[in-house]
Amino acid sequence: MSKASIEYINSFSWLGSRLGLDRIRELMRRLGDPQEKLSFVHLAGTNGKGSTACFLASVLQAAGYRTGLDTSPYIHTFHERMQINGVPISDEALDRIVDRVRVEADAMEDHPTTFELVTAVAFCWFLEMECDIVVLETGMGGGLDATNVISSPALTVITPIDMDHMEYLGDTIAKIASAKAGIIKPRCPVVSACQQPEAAAVLAEVAAEKESPLTVVDLSQLSPGPFSLHGQRFAFSGLSDLSIRLLGRYQMENAALVITALDVLAGRGFPVSEDAIRTGLAQALWPGRFELVATEPAVIVDGGHNAQGARALADNLVRYFPGQRLIFVMGLLADKDLEAIAVPILPLAERFFTFAPNSPRAMEAGDLAAYLAERGALAEAVDGGAAPALERAREAAGPDGVVCYFGSLYSVSEARGAFGLGHGVALGG
Repeated sequence: MSKASIEYINSFSWLGSRLGLDRIRELMRRLGDPQEKLSFVHLAGTNGKGSTACFLASVLQAAGYRTGLDTSPYIHTFHERMQINGVPISDEALDRIVDRVRVEADAMEDHPTTFELVTAVAFCWFLEMECDIVVLETGMGGGLDATNVISSPALTVITPIDMDHMEYLGDTIAKIASAKAGIIKPRCPVVSACQQPEAAAVLAEVAAEKESPLTVVDLSQLSPGPFSLHGQRFAFSGLSDLSIRLLGRYQMENAALVITALDVLAGRGFPVSEDAIRTGLAQALWPGRFELVATEPAVIVDGGHNAQGARALADNLVRYFPGQRLIFVMGLLADKDLEAIAVPILPLAERFFTFAPNSPRAMEAGDLAAYLAERGALAEAVDGGAAPALERAREAAGPDGVVCYFGSLYSVSEARGAFGLGHGVALGG
């Protein structure tokens, strides 16, 4: 029956992204304000939110807390958006809670959006299941994001801020940072990643205005260790020989942000042991983020879809595959900053195969290929989505090349599915 529940939720996607809290506040009031009976770590930022949330939830789970995790978008199934201790919501629970939410939502004069409905369902389920703490990721926004209906989180975490969703959040780093900083609550501690100067200044100003203690992760304490395509080791803040399965330097930085956040969170009533930190970080899995899905040729699937993500992807490819031939499979939404995304990748590419992601906002494969060709790249448009484009890329790469899918999270499921990687618990374990 959950198919009908998901269809109901998605039937309001035509309402689009309407930033503002009036609808979600009314809906939560009608449902008894379950969010006021839960403890949250609230995350905003442009990049790294999902991985950071995954690390945090995995450590808190290893520490023995019943831990909720609310993220978006999902990779394979809708149910992944809300998990408890790494287990997605069941069909039965989803149907039951959607039925309850539907009664209240349909009675509202201004009907909630799809994202607002999902947020309400998650909060109701987390309370019903008596979660000790919930790791809550914002959607694209901050202050006006539906998740910001919570009033006093245990901790606020801000991941790296960069240009994305400019049509909603603003056209400068400072404006986007201001939107993200809207989740900072009075006298609730904030932990931030290292930010660009404009973003750092905004976060410091907002935190000071709200008398919210601000801690910035000290990456001078991060010491990278050995790494391979199967994981990496590092030391941070007095903890040596830490291990994570997620690849890329930025994942070590995300883990350092999490360790810093956990230190602050301990003072808010959620202590964790060193063993829990080690275990939780080592067990965390988050698909579609510089993920090796095949060998001979090596195939990397990466959901990077903005300038910061493209720069990180380029750095990782040079780090993990120095001097090797790189064949890219690229799909993009039409509202993304194509130039900023393409610039770090173009010098590395032997050739591109382009496709249109499964979204009404998708850029046509031919338009993307033409753009890349105009800039001197060898680019071929492929019909039918990510899977046939990946097949063409593997043929071109041969056994000694490297294939890299990137550009959109909306087709990561198809890309992973082409290699037999389907549904699964996101946190691993």
